[in-house]
Amino acid sequence: MNLLNTYYRIFIILSIIICFSSLNSCYKPDQTIAIIRVMDNNTNSPIENISVRLFFDNSNGANVPLYDVVKNTLSNGTASFDFSDGYKDGQGGFAVLDIEVNGVFVGVINIIEMTTTEKVIYIQ
Repeated sequence: MNLLNTYYRIFIILSIIICFSSLNSCYKPDQTIAIIRVMDNNTNSPIENISVRLFFDNSNGANVPLYDVVKNTLSNGTASFDFSDGYKDGQGGFAVLDIEVNGVFVGVINIIEMTTTEKVIYIQ
C-alpha cells in the first residue's frame, strides 16, 4: 500500500511538471521584415548598390527618431530591414516609415507586425 502511494505521488508530480513545461513553448512570434525593391523606371530591372533609408520624421523635431536605418540594395535590387526586436506582443500595428532612396524622399511604407512587407520603388 505504501509503494502504491509513492507511485501515485511521483505520477502527480511528473504530470504537473510536464503540464507547466509545455505551456512555455506554445507561442513564437514571427519576424517583422520590410523589403524595399528598387527598380529602373525605363528598363524595369533591379538597381544594385542604391542607398535606401527607412526613418520616422517627427514634424516638430522634439523627439529623437525611434527608427532610422540605412542599407544598400543587393544585386536583385532589394534592401531587407528586420524590425523583429522593435515589436512588442499585444501592440496594435507597428510603424509607418518614410523612405529615402539616394537621399530623395520617395514615399512611405506601412510595416505590418509579424509579416514581411514589400514595397517596390521605381527611379530614373
